This record gives sequence, C-alpha cells and structure tokens, in this order.
Amino acid sequence: MSGKRAACKVVPCDLRDESFVFISYAHLDSDVVFPIIEGIGAKGYAIWYDKGINISSTWTDEIANAIMNCSIFIIFITKESAESMYVRSEIEFALNNKIKIIPVYLDGMDVLPPGLALGLNATQGIVDVSSPESIVNQICDTLTSNNVVKKGEAHDTNIKYKKYKNNLSAKFFRIAVIALAVTAILYFKFGADPGSKQADYSFKIDKASYMPAEPIFVNLSAVTQKMIEEGAIVGVAHTGDKQGEYISSEFIGNDKTRIKLRAPLERGEYEVRGYKSGNVLTEHTLVGASPFTVEGAASGEFSVAIDRREYAPSENIKVNVAGVPKYMLDDNAVVSLCRSDAKPDEFIACAVIGTRDQEFIFYAPSSAGEYEIRGYSNNDVFAAPTIVAAEKFNVLEEEDVSFAVEMDKPVYAPNEPITVKATGVHCNIGGGAIVAISKVGGGPGDYISYERINDSDTVIAMRAPLESGEYEIRGYRDWNVLTESGIAARIPFKVEGLADTERSDDIIEESYQPQ
Repeated sequence: MSGKRAACKVVPCDLRDESFVFISYAHLDSDVVFPIIEGIGAKGYAIWYDKGINISSTWTDEIANAIMNCSIFIIFITKESAESMYVRSEIEFALNNKIKIIPVYLDGMDVLPPGLALGLNATQGIVDVSSPESIVNQICDTLTSNNVVKKGEAHDTNIKYKKYKNNLSAKFFRIAVIALAVTAILYFKFGADPGSKQADYSFKIDKASYMPAEPIFVNLSAVTQKMIEEGAIVGVAHTGDKQGEYISSEFIGNDKTRIKLRAPLERGEYEVRGYKSGNVLTEHTLVGASPFTVEGAASGEFSVAIDRREYAPSENIKVNVAGVPKYMLDDNAVVSLCRSDAKPDEFIACAVIGTRDQEFIFYAPSSAGEYEIRGYSNNDVFAAPTIVAAEKFNVLEEEDVSFAVEMDKPVYAPNEPITVKATGVHCNIGGGAIVAISKVGGGPGDYISYERINDSDTVIAMRAPLESGEYEIRGYRDWNVLTESGIAARIPFKVEGLADTERSDDIIEESYQPQ
C-alpha cells in the first residue's frame, strides 16, 4: 500500500489520559489508516499515534512511554509495516511488556516475517478488511470487550489497576536494568576473565573502489546466534550520514559468512556499516564501518564491436562482446539493441552474455534511423551508470539500399554460363546474402540454384536452367529469410533452344576429372 493523504483529523490524546489506544502503522499506509483512526475517534475513544510526539522530547522515549501506558496496542499489518524496523521495534516492545495487541491484517497474514508471525500468533486479529467501516466496528467491539472506556466516561478500576501494574512493572524493570548494568561493570572490572567477554562480530569488504551497481562482498566473522536473532545487519550508507540513514541493507542469517550488497549508482564516497541490531541503528549498536568509493569509470576490457556502421532494414548485425569481467557474468550482464536516444531501460532486443567473449546476431530494425548496441553490467539495474560499452550504427532507408544485380544478356541457351554482377551489397556479406535463379511467378522461397555473395561488389558465375522458359535472377538479403521483402533486386531473362549436349558433356567431364 502507498499514497499520500491530508493530515489525520484526530488530535492525539494526552498521555496522562486514563484510557487510550496506541496506533502503530507505516507512514506509507497513511491514506488507508487515517480514515480508520478518524472512525475510531468518532466513536469517542482517545487515540495516540506518532503525530503526538512532543517536539522537545526524545521520540523513542515518547513512543515507549505511550506504549507502556496505553490500554490497547493496535497494529495495522501491511507489506510496508512488516518491513519497517520502527514498527517492528514497537511490536516487540509491546510484546515484551505484555501489552494487549490487536493486529489488523490489511494485506493478510502472509506478509509477516517469521519472527513477528511467531510473536503475534497467539493474538486474535482482524482479518475482515472489506471496508473501513467494517474495520472500525470490529476494533470498537474489541475495545469494548477489553473494558477500554471512551473519553468522559467513568473509568473501570480494573483499567486503573492494570495501568498501575504496568507502571509499577516498568519501574521495577528500569531498576533491574540499572542493577544488571552495575553488576556487569563490576564483573568486567574486577572479576571477569579478559578472554571471556563476548566480542562484536567483524567484517571486511573485498575492495575499496567499485563500479556503479557492482556487487560488494562482505566477509563476516564471529557472528553470534543472539545477534542474528536480534536482527544484525550490514548495509550501505553515504559517508557522513547519521546512524539509521542507509541506502540498502541485508539481515545476517544463520550460517552466513559472506553477504552480497550492491554499490550505489551514483559516484561518491560511501561506507558499509554493520549493526548488532537492525531495530536500533545507533552508535551503541554500530559494530564498524568500511569506507569505499564508487568511481563510475569504464570497467576492465568489456567492449562491444559490430561489423559495419550501416545496415539495411532487417539485415543481420554481427556483434562481438569481449573482456566481460566475471562479476558481471555472475550478474547476468546483457547486450541489447536500442535506439540511440532510448532510455537505459528501453530496448528492442536483449540477450544475456554467457561467457567472457561471445558473438551475437541481432536483426537490424525495419525502420531507418540511428541505433546502438549497448553492453550492461547486469540485467537487474538498467540505468545509465550500468551501460559500460556502446556502439552506434545507422539503418538505411529502403530506397538507399543500393544492392543491385546485372546480367551479361537477356536470353540464354539451356545450361549456358550466366555472368551475374552484384553491387552495393549491404546485406550479410558472407553470411546470408545470395543471388538465386527462380522461375518468373515463383514464390519468394522457390529457387532452382543459388550462390552466396562474399563481397560488396563481385562477379558470380551461374548456369542457365536446362528447360526453356521465363526466369529471373534474384538478389536476397538473407538466405535464412526468403520472403518478398527480403528480395533486394531481380532481373528477368529467358532460356530458349536446346542444350548444347556435347558442350554439356565436356563440362560435366571436366568437372569430374580426378584431382
């Protein structure tokens, strides 16, 4: 879910209210959540959500205080909230302090990560989300059944006792934490074995400079199961950014000693940061940082080459790719055909590069214009910085294609030699361009004999058919595509009279002389 909406009309309540509802949600879901909050508020219930944070206070303390003193904790479960570290922290804090939780599954239960699903598994949630009115009614019914009173109504003593108990538990919890901290300090200062302290995990990156979108391999060591359970992460951030500000990140899973991140697309100074907990990104949970730069310069010897700069429409383009680095092959580097002014993710044809050096065949577009062959470092990010090689070419107008054939005369005897001159061949020389002899009226793929064209201007020796009749010499752009549009030139001729048998026998005898 995503979208933007005007600010919610509900004014967050004072935390000193006897009974109020805490709302946890992802900001990207505000367009869906705010109407529901307004519906609950219209029913008379006091509500607190993060718009009620005091400007002069520390926001984490304010949220923790609100959760500790609320009567009911409502969480709106969506794909966005399930991926939010802040929402996850609020849920875990509520669970740890035994606050009553009402999950509202706007995107279903399947979006929850395993850890949160386990924590909320025993909690009855709201799954009928067919309309905002239905959700509001179900929430209000649940609030009534849990003795959450409306504003201005008499407060149930059970609620006061619950709040008192929560506050008392919180005080004891703070005292216990302080006592534990003091004990730990005394232990490590006076009685601990220096080698027994659990060290933070460590990591190294594979190099100090990367291409845009190039993989960054992070090698890990000494990662504990506790850190994994607490959501330890490694991520990419701009150098100088505050803790918690990062471009991308990955959780450290079980048995992971190597994690793959990706370099940003823009040139600049960056660093890989490691945190013991993905829920609290502060200096306290920061394990370390490894700086690196994104240069944006050409990578290695990766190059693309084409056989010519001009092609006829639909002609074969032979593309040679060379020097592709292994990491790009692992990322499924691609070669594509596109217009020269096309955006990075706009292309006509595309193929994955399988080996360091490889040859491809593309068909030239049918429309005239300027095009180019591009090489991309991977097929996940089609952006300007991932274009590492490019070659431009032109597709000619149909009338500019000068492929022509000439014959020495218009009438031949059966089996008589025919001299054919082919000129201006732009079409697949040595690959598919041919001249062929066909009957007049025959289909594009019907021919009696043919010869390949191996040069732009060449003379080809052929022989007239044995039967009298009307024929034509045809010039095809590509013998793999024998269509009417593939015929670039044609000249009619006739075969008349009888074959010169003696001459034919001599020719046959000559052609089969032992070498």
